[in-house]
This record gives sequence, C-alpha cells and structure tokens, in this order.
Amino acid sequence: MNYLVKQVILGSVIGLMGFGFSGCGGASVSPEHAKQVEKHAQMLTQVGMFAQGSGINTLNYTLGFPIPVNSIVFYEDINSKQLAFTYEDKRYYLRNNPRYSQTNMDQMLDRYFGSKKVDLSKFTAAEQKAIMAGKAEVGMSKEAVLLALGYPPVHATPSLQQDEWKYWKFQHGYASDTIIYHFTDNKISSIQD
Repeated sequence: MNYLVKQVILGSVIGLMGFGFSGCGGASVSPEHAKQVEKHAQMLTQVGMFAQGSGINTLNYTLGFPIPVNSIVFYEDINSKQLAFTYEDKRYYLRNNPRYSQTNMDQMLDRYFGSKKVDLSKFTAAEQKAIMAGKAEVGMSKEAVLLALGYPPVHATPSLQQDEWKYWKFQHGYASDTIIYHFTDNKISSIQD
C-alpha cells in the first residue's frame, strides 16, 4: 500500500511540474523574451549561478553546482515564476523571487542571460580564474564578484554601492549560514564566513 501511495504522489508532483511549464501562458515577459523562449534560443549566462539539484533561485545561494558566466544555455520554457533552460544537456529551473531580487521576469532574464559574451579581459588572471570557478577571493573587485557569484539578495544588500555584500550559503539557512564580503576601495578586503 505504501508503495502505491508513493507512486500516486510522485505522479501527481510530476504532473504538476509539467502543468507549470505548458508553454508561455501566464508568463509576464515582453514579446521579445517570449519569442526567444519559444524559439529555444541559445543564450550566454551574464553572471555565475549555483544549482542545488535542478533548481536555481534568485535569492542566490552560493553553494551547489556552479554554472559560470559565459556558459551556453538554451531557453526551454517559462511561466510567471521561473524559466526552464538547459545547460550541458541538463534541464535547470531559475526561479525568480521578486521579494529578494527586486526584479520582474523581464529584468531577471536581462540580468542572467544575454546574446553576447561578457568581456573578462579587463580582470586579472587570478580574478578570471575565480570568476570561472564561482568563487570570490580577497582582492577581487565588486564587478568580478558579481560575475562570479551573481547578485546578492536585495533584502540583505540593498545597493551594490555598499561595502558589505551578504550571500546565503543554502536554503533554510540562518544568520550563521551567510558569507559577507567586505570591500575597501572597490576590492574585497575581508571575508566573514
């Protein structure tokens, strides 16, 4: 009996996931973005992001599988809350949480994806290596950290002009599960982990 109940629940969950991605219906995106999704456009990531399983959240947890800046991805499907895309033949779901990202779906897409590569040549060799590894290290500029880790959650870092950026390590974390990057003269001067 337990096996049957589990199978019914699993089938229901899978069905609901499929229902949530039944085309662009309900997606609040511009016609340009909707067209790109419908065409399964090839895009390039504009910042690094971290997947926990197949999920990525704009709250931007900094642990998990890194998908670095300039990675080739393909749009798959979109609804009003998330975008499905493939990277290296695996499907991922980027979920927008407007409370923490302060973006709508169009702004989120513009922030995370683009048609052109991000120019990394202006960064030092050490910064470039850290960016591609999805790491932030002492001495890195704010722009390099942004490319490596993505945007810090707005509720904890309201402005990128601040000299303290706070990221969470994982979902359901507590204050002790944060990483704080302290900047002096636009460079990381210390890391509070």
